[in-house]
Amino acid sequence: MAHRQRIIEAAARIYASSGFRGTTTRRIAEEAGVNEVTLFRLFGSKAALIAEAMRHQEFIDPHVGPPDPSLTPLAQLTKSNAAVMQNLAKHRHLIRQGMAEQEEHPELCNELCGEKRLAFERFVVYARDLARREGGDPNADVRTAASMLFSAIFHDVMGRDMVPETFPPLNQAASRYAKVFLRSIGVPAAGKRAAVRRKRRRNPKLSAA
Repeated sequence: MAHRQRIIEAAARIYASSGFRGTTTRRIAEEAGVNEVTLFRLFGSKAALIAEAMRHQEFIDPHVGPPDPSLTPLAQLTKSNAAVMQNLAKHRHLIRQGMAEQEEHPELCNELCGEKRLAFERFVVYARDLARREGGDPNADVRTAASMLFSAIFHDVMGRDMVPETFPPLNQAASRYAKVFLRSIGVPAAGKRAAVRRKRRRNPKLSAA
């Protein structure tokens, strides 16, 4: 198992910097400290090895999980967005390489996107539950709103170094994306209870009722 993990990690690092053609089995074997025979015995081919290396990377890792009652919807989603952005940035070179070789090696791009698809579906379930729990807009298009959030975050991480002026300040980006998403599904940033308290403060008659 130790050999296998070292080979996978070496393949991912070399592929991120050198692409499919530059990622030779000899280079992988040398960096992993094994011989090429071991590499082929475990994975069968270079293509299968690189696909396995892609499959083992957690590109999204949203950290949404169960609702945390100690956090407001804004705080929880901001925390999740920041974790996603940090994780994507960690794998940025690998992702860019896979995207650049999409037409020549579509199977690698499928591995890149597989974990993202699962993470997206988990997030849609989370967002729909959040909207119900926090009194969001019952007619909101949660799936499209989630797609826009994922796209904004992905574009930010992949494109900020090229066109930084098109994005919010980096230290505010996670929070701003969260605010826009919550607004799009009608969820108060501070949560339903806080919204009710504010409404009662504005209209004392509601408190007396």
